Amino acid sequence: MEVDAHRRLFPFLFYERHLLDSLSPDGRPLSRSRDTSLSLGAVSSADGSALVKFGDTKMLAAIKLEVMTPGIEFYMPPICSPIVRSGRPAEIAPVISKQLGDAILSSGLINLKELSLISAKAAWMTYVLKEKSDEMVTLFLFLQDIYCLNADGSLSDAALFAAVAAFSHCMSCNS
Repeated sequence: MEVDAHRRLFPFLFYERHLLDSLSPDGRPLSRSRDTSLSLGAVSSADGSALVKFGDTKMLAAIKLEVMTPGIEFYMPPICSPIVRSGRPAEIAPVISKQLGDAILSSGLINLKELSLISAKAAWMTYVLKEKSDEMVTLFLFLQDIYCLNADGSLSDAALFAAVAAFSHCMSCNS
């Protein structure tokens, strides 16, 4: 039986076998993290940007500053993963969006009072593109969109890393 077919038909057995062998499905030991790379300034027309790779997961975060109503959104287009279908939002997208917003706001990384122009109505907005299996993810920051270009696991981690790196790049370019 083909590996992908086995994974889809018998997911519990597939992952149980890997756990018993102390291996992740991509073959690396459970104690070893995914290979990670970061490239700042990946989008020259953005106010801040970062391209992050966690294994085969790719996120592109690009920040464009605008005045808008604050909000957080995470998008996963069908090209990012075979589990995402055209015409339907990915079920995991709002979950990841909420996790990212909570993580960023609770960390104190962003001071919403400093960003607000009119309390709860208008703030600086950022768009964040994430690259990995061609997924789109919207993050925080005033209002930040993140696009996942390739989804191969660790989506929340990769999205958060890309968002924070893009925000850091934006702050260093605009200070």
